[in-house]
Amino acid sequence: MGPGRSETHLPAGEGQPTTQVPVTPGVGRNAPTPRTSIPPSRKSASHGTMHGGPKGADCQLALGGNIISATFTVPHVLEYRQGSDWELRRCYRRSALMDALFYLSAERSCSHTVVAWTGEIHHVPRNEENHPPVLPSSTTISLGGSTASGAAKSRDVYVSRDDQQRLERQLSEDKICMLPVWLADETDMTAEGIELRDQSKWRRYAEHDLCALLHYQQHPPTDPYMDAERWANYYRMNQLFAERVLECYQPGDIVLVHDYYLTLLPQLLRQRYPDMRIGFYLHTPFPSNELIRCLSRRREILEGMLGSDLIAFQSFHYALHFANTCARVLGLEATSEAVNTEARRVQIEVIAVGINVSNIHSLAWKASVTEKCSSLRKQHRGRKIIVAHDPKDRLGGVDKKLLAFDRFLASYPEYQNKVVLLQIMSQTTIEEDDNEEAKYATKVNELVTEINCKYGSLDYMPIQLHSQSLSTDEYFALMRSGDVALFTSVRDGMCTSSLEYVVCQQNAHGPTMLSEFSGTASSLKEAIHINPWDVVGVADQIYNALNMSEEDRQTMHAALYGRITEHDVEYWISTLLRRLRRAVGWQTPNYVAVPGLPIISEKDTI
Repeated sequence: MGPGRSETHLPAGEGQPTTQVPVTPGVGRNAPTPRTSIPPSRKSASHGTMHGGPKGADCQLALGGNIISATFTVPHVLEYRQGSDWELRRCYRRSALMDALFYLSAERSCSHTVVAWTGEIHHVPRNEENHPPVLPSSTTISLGGSTASGAAKSRDVYVSRDDQQRLERQLSEDKICMLPVWLADETDMTAEGIELRDQSKWRRYAEHDLCALLHYQQHPPTDPYMDAERWANYYRMNQLFAERVLECYQPGDIVLVHDYYLTLLPQLLRQRYPDMRIGFYLHTPFPSNELIRCLSRRREILEGMLGSDLIAFQSFHYALHFANTCARVLGLEATSEAVNTEARRVQIEVIAVGINVSNIHSLAWKASVTEKCSSLRKQHRGRKIIVAHDPKDRLGGVDKKLLAFDRFLASYPEYQNKVVLLQIMSQTTIEEDDNEEAKYATKVNELVTEINCKYGSLDYMPIQLHSQSLSTDEYFALMRSGDVALFTSVRDGMCTSSLEYVVCQQNAHGPTMLSEFSGTASSLKEAIHINPWDVVGVADQIYNALNMSEEDRQTMHAALYGRITEHDVEYWISTLLRRLRRAVGWQTPNYVAVPGLPIISEKDTI
């Protein structure tokens, strides 16, 4: 176990809320006028509360209305058998956004509906009983999900209207009331059903053009036809989301829009309801204006986001970059606190994400996790364990971590054969469109082989690299087993694993090493902040972390744990709603909506 470490069984203490919701009305194929004859689907207000109770953050903060959350995909892989109930396979492990959606769904005094794309649908023949799960690579990226190795692209699928309504009924009766968005070209939608072709096309602009740029990676222009097609699909996706939101919207409701897939949605909603209450939360970084200016659709993206009453970021630097970009690109008066458009004042806030701490306690201290944790500690008895969990792409900075670990073993030879790095690389959910990620994976594997050959032996490998997805039990066993956690992302909006590691170290007090380029670094100020590009500096900090006194470890952990428990998911969402209420209160009562973006069809842009 190593000196100063102990493990305690903590009681599991969270019940899952249950809800019963009527089937959502219609499929919402055409852009409707505001619905008055058919009431929108609403979740019953009689379901249970989150474990631990609200912190003075009840849904009075919902401004008197209900809450609609718009996010990219449902948290399931949907498997379709014609004429039968859909199989809903949960495909996420841990996600701050999922914690937020569960929290809002469990709140007693307001109803909550999630509007989300179905994701790529896999058709399973009715006579196929035992089939391996096929997880499309686009599944739930915005929910922090990950795909299994061997993921396959979905084929074209035809879904009848009856089966559409069957899925809607199932999703409305889930723990989180969901209203699915059916993404298809207009010509593929009929009264009898919907033809889903090339299902991954709806995410290509967001991932190829927008996500890359937000993470300081730029793809050079390629085929103008393909560039225009990606944008047309992105615009239509946001339009279909807007239509779906309007199906369940009633005046007085508030809409929370999540992440870069839906940057145009606030403005599209504002065009229909100028007084709609809209908050937008960006879960990724927002880069400096020099990078955003390279984006050909920069004005449309910014104007779409500015349809909100409030835009929230994980870090102050992201908020400042956004304000500077609005001033530079749009010529607007902007500070890190607000952007003034011709029609409205858009509030800017920095609100760090929070996690459900009590739920992590109940998951991490199950008997099955304790057994796996003990087995892991026994396997590496007599050695210090450094744990790491990063995405399987360049943004995770695993290559730089390995170089630093190599330097650490060379600089401090007394630790050779005395420390092991357990590196987990979770599958990325972004579709690869070049060979860069493959080259990166090859480089990482070569580094692991080189370091293990240099310092390893028959009974000792200093680095154990695992690329497969972990089960929930395996993940929390890993988090509980570490003497040190090392997170080296080169660009990251948030690092949920760093928060969960601190919670899992409640008794052992393992130090946390966190990249200064993660948005979470500003929230975990007492952690050991590192620059992943500084190989020597990271190596020295590994040594310092492993040799930290018990008193210093307890002091660091107490400060970090206090921050995480105080600023948990309840605090995050209640603060977001409270700031939105304040932002709405600053608006002029009879303002005019900002002129909308031109409606673009595929034939206009291709």
